[in-house]
Amino acid sequence: MKIAAILASVVLASGTLLANGESFFIPALRGPVELVYFARVKNARTGRPIEKPPYVTLVDPYSGIIMPFVGDKPGHFRSPDIGAAIKEVTAHPIDTQQLEIVVTASGYQTVKVRHIPRQSKGTIELNVQMEPKTAGGSSTLGAIASQATPPPGTPSPADSMKPTIYLLAACFGLAAISVAARKAGRPTTTAR
Repeated sequence: MKIAAILASVVLASGTLLANGESFFIPALRGPVELVYFARVKNARTGRPIEKPPYVTLVDPYSGIIMPFVGDKPGHFRSPDIGAAIKEVTAHPIDTQQLEIVVTASGYQTVKVRHIPRQSKGTIELNVQMEPKTAGGSSTLGAIASQATPPPGTPSPADSMKPTIYLLAACFGLAAISVAARKAGRPTTTAR
């Protein structure tokens, strides 16, 4: 009986096993991808891929979706299907200029991707370069992360961090109010 259960679990997981245990290689189950980003994360000084898997946070402030994920191998990442996630939450069209992509890796300065292509469908490659941290601490020189130089006259994206901060503050405020109301409505027990 145990052998049959083990054999069944191996057969069910064969797609992942064939992908060397990395879900990165499993295609989307419901048709083509909506919007996926991938990048080869390189050391800005040497031009070589970084030695560590990057940690990436992808934020859509309009829908409130925050997707943290780890790169699939050193110097490379592929995001989950952010387009499908946004379409599940809202019917609003995807505005790639409002998306925020932050890449961190051990031993490197954190990078916020500045120029995200306007394409809002398909698999999109980003060019991410990270500056190594200096021995005396992190320097204030920003790391480079770009797809292409924006065309002249392109307006800079609005600060989209404010709505996220207000949303988080409202959630914490509601949680505090509900805890206070719950404790105030309870009678104290004197006997057990």
